[in-house]
Amino acid sequence: MIQKTPIVIDFDGTICEHKFPDIGEPTPGVKEALETLKKAGYRIIIHTCRTGSYWKGIIPGNQPKLIEGFMKYHKLPYDTIWMPDKPIGIAYIDDKAIRFDNNWKVITENIQNYSKKTDG
Repeated sequence: MIQKTPIVIDFDGTICEHKFPDIGEPTPGVKEALETLKKAGYRIIIHTCRTGSYWKGIIPGNQPKLIEGFMKYHKLPYDTIWMPDKPIGIAYIDDKAIRFDNNWKVITENIQNYSKKTDG
């Protein structure tokens, strides 16, 4: 069985506007971007630190259910929501990182172009 290539996307400030501890509105273009990535065959993993041990007792509500509800309500496609602790920092450095700046169209084009280069 061929596994889909995973794309990991942060929740707060990327999928939705940053209103932490509340959940903001979907960012402009996110629905179209997720639909494009899903249609292209990617496995979409939403990553968040909302369930991190350091937030216990600070963030109200069942965060996994709230995020699932948000994704379903806004009809945003995804495969998995990943919620183990994510360290809080001022920056995340990664050799596979893509800078998000409300540029969903550019991001999806870059991912598809990168995949074409590495598939052959």
